[in-house]
Amino acid sequence: MSSASSPTSSASVRNILTLLASRDAHLAAGAGGLERRVTWSCRMRARLPAFESVHGGELALLALSQLRRLDESLPHLLKSLQQEGVAAVAVAAPSVEALGEEACTLANQLNLPLIVLPSSASLEVIEREVITFVVSFRGEIERKATEISHQLMQLSIQGAGIQGICEQLANRCNKWVVVQDADHHTRLQAAPADTGMLFLPATLDEELLWQQGLTQIIAPILLRHEVVGYLSLIGNDGDFDYLERIILGQVVPILALEFAREKERSDVESRYQLEAFMDVLQGNYQQPEEMLVRARLLGYDLTTSQIVTIFEIHDAEPEYPSGSPQAQWGRRVRDELLLAWPSCWVLHEARRVTAILPLAAADNNSPHSESDIENTLVTRLERLQARLQQNKNTVLPVFSIGLGRTAKNVQAIPQSFRQAQQALEIGRRLFGENKIHSFAHLGVYRLLFLLDGQSELNDFYQETLGPLLNADTRNDGTLLDTLEGYFHCNGNLSETARIMHLHRNSLLYRLGRIEEILGQSLDDPELRLSLQIAMKIRHLLP
Repeated sequence: MSSASSPTSSASVRNILTLLASRDAHLAAGAGGLERRVTWSCRMRARLPAFESVHGGELALLALSQLRRLDESLPHLLKSLQQEGVAAVAVAAPSVEALGEEACTLANQLNLPLIVLPSSASLEVIEREVITFVVSFRGEIERKATEISHQLMQLSIQGAGIQGICEQLANRCNKWVVVQDADHHTRLQAAPADTGMLFLPATLDEELLWQQGLTQIIAPILLRHEVVGYLSLIGNDGDFDYLERIILGQVVPILALEFAREKERSDVESRYQLEAFMDVLQGNYQQPEEMLVRARLLGYDLTTSQIVTIFEIHDAEPEYPSGSPQAQWGRRVRDELLLAWPSCWVLHEARRVTAILPLAAADNNSPHSESDIENTLVTRLERLQARLQQNKNTVLPVFSIGLGRTAKNVQAIPQSFRQAQQALEIGRRLFGENKIHSFAHLGVYRLLFLLDGQSELNDFYQETLGPLLNADTRNDGTLLDTLEGYFHCNGNLSETARIMHLHRNSLLYRLGRIEEILGQSLDDPELRLSLQIAMKIRHLLP
């Protein structure tokens, strides 16, 4: 989980060298490895192999005189110990020169610290001293880590939140702190005091960090065995020790608690938002002022004119897998609505998005009539719909949009909501899917819809068009199509003949046949009105 190796102790060769300074120890070569971590200490044996059970990270202690008795060369031993992963080698010798130029050159090449001890030094005593130091150093680091984690827990109890905890962590560790969500997207960053923020991409890139001479250690944030995020410490390459690694492990549960609190708050807020939103749409409140206050507490101003719109996926569309582009449809619609109307109130569900859109106050450059305002809104929704469909690589579900009329106060919003629902239902029947259906543009269909499902509607339809329906069963529907075309052209014979691709005489024959079947003249205004209403009903009936 880290771009650097994970030592088990923070005691470095530099620390050990400082410890042994009182014993007249000094560095002969390999200064590039002074930050290597020392985990233990071991002495060379009196027989080959000179060192056994080496696990890595040890300070290897040996006497040059003993090495010669084993007929072993120091350069060869250094190569062998480097391969075993020892942290440093300390040699009791008369002088640096006694080590030999070849050994010092090799130590520099390997960045393996080569320490010279006095010939009279007791390697057994030094071994115990180093082991005691490493263990106590580790204990001190663990105590300090516990102290820091306790401070961070207190911040959590005091309500500092994720940001406050991470800022304190950054200052105590002198590292940048980054919190990511479960998808590895950067959520927040905290920098040490007097240090600027890092320029980071949306997702952390270890290659980019490496190019800046930085590295990270990272740990998952778990909530009920589920990864909900990641915590990273970022610092200079080679600048991490045991302290940061212990702290990382102790802070992660604290952040998991903060994530749980956030989720709980989010769930409560979502429920409160949903209840308030539905109360506005359905008019479930005693006094308008009460509802206005509730909305204002949630950040919405309902004192201006509003209009309700509904986006809904067609019933024939399947349920798409979670995480697929189609399943993200509701969020995309919500995001586009908030982009176009930043102060709108949106409820997004899997297959439906409902929004209360605020209308800007009319000024000299704005349309003043309600009709003009609604037409302008339709145009903006058409642009929004086009943006949703711009990505050719993603096939969106088939959906339609219903738009109510302007609500000039909060009490009128439920009516706008019902109108949006009616516009969606009527518009789909009449004009199909993937369209914007405005209640204001439905005309007489708004009245007919109120009678939908009642026997009077079907009775009127049969009484008015029944004779033509019976006759058309033998004429493939040509008479009804002719009558509809005739009304569409406002009774203009030439225009009707043109759009229906008929000779004028053929059209006159069909109209004459219609009058004959109905037993009345099409010049009768009452008959024409009845026929036109019946033709509208025809489109409403299943």
